[in-house]
Amino acid sequence: MVRLFGLSKKSSKNDSNDFGSTVSRFDGSRGNMDSESSEEAPDIASELQTIKHSNNNKYSIHDEYSIPEEPSTRSSSVFSRSRCTYGSSSISTRSNSDGQGNIDNVGKPLRVIDHKKLSSLNTVSEEDANELATSLEERSVPTSKVHSSRALRSEQVEKELVNLEENFAELMDDIHQNVTNISKAVIEAIEFFKKFMPTFSGKLPSKVSFEKNSSLRAIAKMTLHFLDNLLASEVYGNSRSILMRRYIQFLKKLNIPIDKDQNSQTLPYMANFCIDAECNLPQRENINKIIEELSIQDSSLMEDQEGAFIAPILRGLSRKSAILTVMFGVPEPHQKHYEIVNALYSLFPDVHFFCVKDHIRPCADIMDVPAVPMEFELPKTSIGTSFIPPYRLATNAFEPPISMSLSSDHSLKSTGTLGGYLFPQIEENHKLSQFSGSSFAITCSHVVLSEAHDYPHVSTPSKVLQTAYRSTLLEENQRYQQGSQESKAFLEEVARVEAHMKWQDENKFGQVVWGERSIIDHKLSDFAIIKVDKKFKCENCLGAGLTTAPDPTLRFRNMYVKEKILKYKPGLQVFKIGASTNYTSGQVNATKLVYWADGALQSSEFVVSSPLPLFASAGDSGSWILTKLENQPGLGCVGMLHSYDGEQKQFGLFTPIGEIVQRLQAVTGVLWDIDVETN
Repeated sequence: MVRLFGLSKKSSKNDSNDFGSTVSRFDGSRGNMDSESSEEAPDIASELQTIKHSNNNKYSIHDEYSIPEEPSTRSSSVFSRSRCTYGSSSISTRSNSDGQGNIDNVGKPLRVIDHKKLSSLNTVSEEDANELATSLEERSVPTSKVHSSRALRSEQVEKELVNLEENFAELMDDIHQNVTNISKAVIEAIEFFKKFMPTFSGKLPSKVSFEKNSSLRAIAKMTLHFLDNLLASEVYGNSRSILMRRYIQFLKKLNIPIDKDQNSQTLPYMANFCIDAECNLPQRENINKIIEELSIQDSSLMEDQEGAFIAPILRGLSRKSAILTVMFGVPEPHQKHYEIVNALYSLFPDVHFFCVKDHIRPCADIMDVPAVPMEFELPKTSIGTSFIPPYRLATNAFEPPISMSLSSDHSLKSTGTLGGYLFPQIEENHKLSQFSGSSFAITCSHVVLSEAHDYPHVSTPSKVLQTAYRSTLLEENQRYQQGSQESKAFLEEVARVEAHMKWQDENKFGQVVWGERSIIDHKLSDFAIIKVDKKFKCENCLGAGLTTAPDPTLRFRNMYVKEKILKYKPGLQVFKIGASTNYTSGQVNATKLVYWADGALQSSEFVVSSPLPLFASAGDSGSWILTKLENQPGLGCVGMLHSYDGEQKQFGLFTPIGEIVQRLQAVTGVLWDIDVETN
């Protein structure tokens, strides 16, 4: 039986009010999956019926003021010629052709219009014609009736949204019941958008809000279900593009911005956004409760693929048009995973679920040798050219800034980032008084620790990167004739790298004195402290020469980390400078991410990248998550990066700085801070 974080395709026999009843063993071999009947898929919704039940009583335009709708006699039928059949009803409508004449429709006088606007020989588009008709109609309305006509228009928009939602809901029912296929269904969905208020092209008197309009959220959810799940295959590329274009036109008609959060030079696309403090969507608290309950479940009761995760986010064309979304990342998704996600479709009417190939992995790894911008003036070779190493160099080797590359001396492949410096606040008579005045660098434990070496020495820049750079230079040198100017240039750079590595051997940067990588309270504790040699000057400063940072304010006092950010508002704008991807920015998500790693279920705070879908990659482990202070020039430390999603690289998982210093205090018995002196 296939399970996704304990969610299976077969309902539990236990009490439905017990959330733990949904948690069970995941069959890693999946050898007996195919023997199960596909008819069991919809039963997963019954597992979480208790959660959904509290939301079924609100089905209206405005969630706050919902009115129960009267029962409808309309139903879907396989045997009817149209999509709907109608039973008998005492309520009926009369058309103007039923014999009852309407005097208002007779004898309308002709109106004088601007003949210049109609004298052009250019072809008039359908939208221009509709706009002209709307403007002429508005001019004919007396001033005293403008307000009532606008109110009527708002009511008309709300009514049309309800009708569009009902059409989409019936279409989704037909898809899930195999009444129609996806190809026909997407054509009908496109037609629904085309027929949405076709004669209306003017601006709405008031904006339609996703937070207050349940029909709009439901329409967005069903559109995302098409784009992310039903049309995910490459064979539906054309249909997906047409549906996306119609959806964009639909949002523009409702005056909902879609261009502000994306690059105007690229085509609009569905993007992920963080759940920030301004998010007031109705199901936010329910999603948060589900994630919190899931994060504290007993790991022995479930199992999943290494790195699989659940991320609660917002998803849409822009932040204003995004809805609550639960993203399932699986390293090797199977058809059964997609069926489980489709079965979750009916759990909430306005929360989107989708599954992608992705996984959580540590940020430490050996990387290819890319060309990066020059950090400072490099010495030129004999032929007048200078090489640019794939790692950052300090302007003063005895004053290494934070965010430098880092590795242990014995490591052959693991490299990461020097996050920053911590300073113990030790009293004179304390048992650890010999460490008073010492400086300690911090990075991730998986970067510098191994089973073979307990207390390794550490070098910055990373010796792993320097060795790889040297090998690349020697390999490229073989392509040139021995003794040529090009060959001499490569050999000079090789000699320079070797000389620097020899200097590092004679001037050890520091040694690991403590580190751990373990699960504490369902959260990963992954960091190590490095006692820095006293000949080095340690300061929490980004250092000079950040030419690759797009933020021009990262200069002067804004380069120094001055505070620990212990409490922050969801949606906080942050950035990190990693040894691999350098400067990237994002926002802190309100709800934690849950993932399966190292044989246990874990949770972590995480950053959603913005505006570009890239936040971290291999080699960025240990870099500090920073933000600019509001009350003074300077930076604040939010936490330390330890993992990222390996496929899309848009999520950065971090440990809050408050939890790091608390853990260090519990282990050592002394206070730790980012400042040398006690506050």
